Amino acid sequence: MSTTTLHLAKQNFKFSAAHFLIFDEKHAEKLHGHNYQVKVDIKAPADEAQHSEGYFMDFNVFKKYIKAALDRWDEIVLLPEKHPDMKFKKTDKSLEVTFRDRFYVFPLNEVILLPVTNTSVENLSRLLAEDFYKEFAQYGVQLVSVTVEETAGQGASTTVPR
Repeated sequence: MSTTTLHLAKQNFKFSAAHFLIFDEKHAEKLHGHNYQVKVDIKAPADEAQHSEGYFMDFNVFKKYIKAALDRWDEIVLLPEKHPDMKFKKTDKSLEVTFRDRFYVFPLNEVILLPVTNTSVENLSRLLAEDFYKEFAQYGVQLVSVTVEETAGQGASTTVPR
């Protein structure tokens, strides 16, 4: 039996975000940014389950959802909510962040706390893959693979479910 995978790697599947990686108890990157590029592969159901017109789904259904998800992370500071050295204090308009000997204050609408211990491309691809799979499962999608590149040729992929 054959399988079909849809490949979506549009130029506008991108987001620009600031972050820093935490390597160990003493070492972490400085806050910096990337222009991330995202690719999504979607495994369609078996041929007999495909649309009678000879295609699985209108690509636009998937593209709109993917683009909206990426737009939420665009021009944002992404921080790891679950890292034990990260401390957060919200005020009416800002988020105060303490990380070891560093202190940052960000406008609330310019930062997102992600449910991870590090804002690596590995975790970014996993969060997106889990979100996309959860959304696309209603269409019979069997798996979703998401690649997030922080620079061309340097990134990580996650496939859900696995």
